[in-house]
Parts: sequence; C-alpha cells; structure tokens
Amino acid sequence: MSDITVRRVKFEFPDELDEVFPGIDPVGETYLAAFSLTMPALEPYLIRTMRTVLPRITDVELAEDVQRFSGQEAQHFQNHRRINEIIIGQVDPAAGAELRAILDDLERTYRRYTDSKSDRFNLMYAEGFEAMTCAMALSMMRRAASGETAVGTPGTFGPWQQLWAWHAAEEIEHRTVAFGAYEHLVGSYPYRVVGSLRAQWNFQG
Repeated sequence: MSDITVRRVKFEFPDELDEVFPGIDPVGETYLAAFSLTMPALEPYLIRTMRTVLPRITDVELAEDVQRFSGQEAQHFQNHRRINEIIIGQVDPAAGAELRAILDDLERTYRRYTDSKSDRFNLMYAEGFEAMTCAMALSMMRRAASGETAVGTPGTFGPWQQLWAWHAAEEIEHRTVAFGAYEHLVGSYPYRVVGSLRAQWNFQG
C-alpha cells in the first residue's frame, strides 16, 4: 500500500452549531451527529484491536500500515470528542445526561470486546466496520462531486464539513488496512461476510 500519512489536525469548532444542524435534512444531520458521538468509544477499540495483533503480523509493510492506521484513528476520535462536547452542551441537560449514559454503555461494550473476545472476532468487527464506513465515504464523495452537499449548510466548507471530508478520505485507507490485517491473520471468507454484517448491525443498533 502507498504511504499512509498521520495528519495531526485540530479544527476550530465554533460554539454555535448552525453548520451541524442547519435544518435542511434533519434526519441526515442528526444521523451524522449521532455517528460522531460514537467515535470516541469505537475508534479506541479499533486501535486496541490493531495494537493487540501487531506482534503477530509478519508482513513488514502491513505492520507499518497498522501502526499508521492507529495514528490516524487517534486523531479522528480526538477531534470528534471535541465537537461531541459542544453538541452535548447545546442540548437540554436531561437529554445530555441521557446521551452520556448511552455513550458510557457503548464504551463499556467495546472495552468488554477487547477484554473478552478473541482476536479473530475483533479483527472481523474492525474489518466489517471499516468496510461500512469506506462505502459511506465513497458515497459522500460522489455526492460532493455531483454538486450535492454531503454535510451541513449548502455553500459552506466550515470545520464540521472539513472534519468529515478529512475523516472520509482516510476511511478508504482504513478499510484497506483492516482487510489486510484480517486476511493476514484470519483469512476466512465466510466468517468475514457473516461477521461483517453482524458487526455493522451491532454498530448501527
């Protein structure tokens, strides 16, 4: 694979969320915000998974890609965590508390996967998740290329849109690395297909 660059980016998010919730597509806008909220639980799980299996990877190039994958994921979840705090801070306190409870439960779930599931399971989950987000990223790019706005307010390219453009571009690399690690250490096609669908269903739920 070509060199993977770990980009250390810090977006200047505004306190107001007009870009996040412009009111044009309430369902799509809410979905993206909800997706962002999950990242500080999900992406550290992916990092833990890759770091756990790294000593078993004998392909030198793949091992380097796995390390850079983890570096990119660390940058992603840190930026999502910052915008998530702004999002939660804008809602009713009771709703904010409910959101935090849901996210705490999600964090516990992924910690449990790390602690109790096999490397085979966690690699399958990682590959399934990255396959899904790669498809989402390609769809977002096609919409942007056709003149549709993929995220947020039409005619703007502020921090919220920049976050997703950056994240989407790197998802293509992530899917390649997750697939490579899975094939290198597991390789079962039926398990990957069935398990990936299970992982995607689990995450969306």
